[in-house]
Amino acid sequence: MNSERAREIYNNLITSGVSSIQSYIANRKAEELFLDFKRSADDGEGRKLHDNDRKNLAKAISGFGNSEGGVIVWGVDCSKDSDGADVAKSEFPIKNVDRFVSLLQAAVSGCTIPPHTTVENYSIKKGNDSGFIVTLIPKSMNSPHQSIIDSKYYMRSGSSFSPVPHSVLAGMFGKRPQPWVFLMFSVGPAKINVRQDGSKEVLCQIGFMITNNGQGIARDSFLNVEIHGLPGKNCNSWFDWVDKTNWTGNFAFGFKLGIICNENFRIPPRNFAQPIILNVSLVPPFDKDMKIELKCGCEGSPSADFLLSNIKTEIEHYYIEICSSGDLSKSQGLIGKLFNIKQDELKEESSLESSDSANSG
Repeated sequence: MNSERAREIYNNLITSGVSSIQSYIANRKAEELFLDFKRSADDGEGRKLHDNDRKNLAKAISGFGNSEGGVIVWGVDCSKDSDGADVAKSEFPIKNVDRFVSLLQAAVSGCTIPPHTTVENYSIKKGNDSGFIVTLIPKSMNSPHQSIIDSKYYMRSGSSFSPVPHSVLAGMFGKRPQPWVFLMFSVGPAKINVRQDGSKEVLCQIGFMITNNGQGIARDSFLNVEIHGLPGKNCNSWFDWVDKTNWTGNFAFGFKLGIICNENFRIPPRNFAQPIILNVSLVPPFDKDMKIELKCGCEGSPSADFLLSNIKTEIEHYYIEICSSGDLSKSQGLIGKLFNIKQDELKEESSLESSDSANSG
């Protein structure tokens, strides 16, 4: 999907770091539909965000947010080559990247009407303080966004931002509010059971919270889970229903779950539903990595992919730490690390309740 291209560029830049940006410059990378280069007006030396940087940020948030999303790379000078294309020519690292990230984050909410709430900024350091910043501006579920700086609405067109034509803008205002569905994870405290052979079983419970952060009502919500591998032959996994009244589906072949809500069940904006809980029993030895893929979505919202995974050595490390913990009531954080759940996706719960095992719908 086009909407995933911006996220792909952003993740690649974070992973490859400075070398990726220097490769852009060496190869005269051209600006395109999902990528924009910007040199800071004061190279990040000011104590506040320069007015020109704020203007460029506002135009990009409006333009990328009203289109398919995109990425800004701050700290790269861009100019036209012999073919007339805007290409990366030279680097002008931001002097204080951490401060510049803070300035960008503080400015985001005041750049457009309505604010774009899912913009991300990440620093790529070249030296002690200097470096580059990449800004991810996803396609917005709350468009159209108007730039506060000049009161215009923009769209990304080729390698530039263009004012939105009146006919297109009228259609954007007339569109139905859209839902935006993604996953949050609720984690309960670990439980330890001592087996007959003296080995310890660590039982982990993870609830899947299908969350609607859009402006529209979520209908036909669904969740797919595929367990590609558990860390050892003594490990096991199963699902428990939390809400079997409003959801239907099945757990097939011992590794694949697919559920969808009933036609009359809806998730309102700024709300969530938790249909099911994943139970994972961990018993050594751990000789394989763990990988669990998830996908959720609904009518009118792009589907979202998630991954719960870790390597066998890390799983063993957190297993030992949980077993040696003197207070399991506060072990949710360790489970979150064991499954590599990001902090912004994690909601700790003191207990998780289920109704019955999810063997069929």
